Amino acid sequence: MAKDPDAPPPEAPGAGGPSTSRFGRALKLGGLATRVTGSVIAHSVKKAFGGGGGDDTHAGAQALMANAERIVKTMGEMKGAAMKVGQLLSADPDLIHPDFADQLASLQRNAPSMTFDMVRRQIETAFGQPLEKLYAEFEPEPIGAASIGQVHRAKLHNGRVVAVKVQYPGITATLDSDLRNLGAVLSVGRVFLSKERLEQFIDEARGAILDEADYELEARTLAKFRRLLSHRPGLRVPEPFPEYTARNVITMEFIEGGKLDEVLLGLEDQATKDAIITRFVETFVWMFHEHYVLHADPHPGNFLLDADQNIVLLDFGCVKEFDPELCDGVLYLLRHFWEGDMHALEQRFRMMGFGTPDAKFPDHEVMRQYHDMILEPIKHDAPFDFSEWAVHGRIRAFMRENFELIRLVPPAGLILYLRVLAGLKGQMTRMKANINLRALAEAQCRRKGVM
Repeated sequence: MAKDPDAPPPEAPGAGGPSTSRFGRALKLGGLATRVTGSVIAHSVKKAFGGGGGDDTHAGAQALMANAERIVKTMGEMKGAAMKVGQLLSADPDLIHPDFADQLASLQRNAPSMTFDMVRRQIETAFGQPLEKLYAEFEPEPIGAASIGQVHRAKLHNGRVVAVKVQYPGITATLDSDLRNLGAVLSVGRVFLSKERLEQFIDEARGAILDEADYELEARTLAKFRRLLSHRPGLRVPEPFPEYTARNVITMEFIEGGKLDEVLLGLEDQATKDAIITRFVETFVWMFHEHYVLHADPHPGNFLLDADQNIVLLDFGCVKEFDPELCDGVLYLLRHFWEGDMHALEQRFRMMGFGTPDAKFPDHEVMRQYHDMILEPIKHDAPFDFSEWAVHGRIRAFMRENFELIRLVPPAGLILYLRVLAGLKGQMTRMKANINLRALAEAQCRRKGVM
């Protein structure tokens, strides 16, 4: 009788890969919480008794940096919920302390992998036959690590070169306890800038992991997006192989390429770089406003650039469909913003479900100043330099002075859309984009009859 692929196997000394024991993972996160809490308390006591010396700000930064290193190291070792939260946080560096963002950049590169014996066990349990019968060649060393699985290069018996993603055992069985413990660690460690945002990210992580854990669903989604994007030039989506896919193993076409942000950073020709970034952004605009669906996991590792400068979209485990009225409503919000009509903007917010029905909305001048800040890249019909745009500190200061903005709570149906926007903003900041978003947005408004 085949084993449940989600059941944690017994821990074996030196087995490699992330711990799959619920008790062991709780102990690890509990130990981390103790060390982080101790660090925070020690620094607070030292500060209270004047032990910070003449440079207490520097000492505080050192303490926070040490906590960031501890937390990121544990995230990488544990994979699963821990790494997924790290990926969500890294989507927009402005959401978290800059030192923590720098640490997250190394999260996937330095994460430990499963041993080949464990990989073989997962595959052979999933298909009920030897690895060699499924694949003519299979490279034991992984070529990449994801939050809930790792990727190996292989070759089918028909000669096709493929990428095989194999899920870590027991990931979903430890999900809730991981998230509960990790939320406490991030809160105590002061590496996340907003308690409300932290709670939102933890909820998103749970849903994302449950979706991503079903590799058969991901194979069907890959096939759907290959059809959807097949007529758009300069884009590639790997072909899935359903006959070599199970709930915890997925086989797809192997596509050679470098990470999109890293390749573009190395390009000296700004015009070429900006043309590729514009194509990247246009793809998400087209998905959301024409087909009401999004690739909703925008962390940097999910996008490659191949030798022919095609953008390669990977990892379709997290895909979100949207209400068409909400998608069109976003375009009307932009129109009202450009027209400076704050009354119409408030009415549109209410129609779309922002805030609560009886809530008093912020003063219109406050709304105008706030949207001038957050929509600065899309305000003028001209290229906008993202490399110089650091807005989150200004937003935090503005919201402290105008706390009524908290009433603009977005409807649940747009939360993942807003996360994708944050991820795209993070990508454009890292890639030092200099593109005309206003022209792109106006063109979409005209296509939909909004302008």
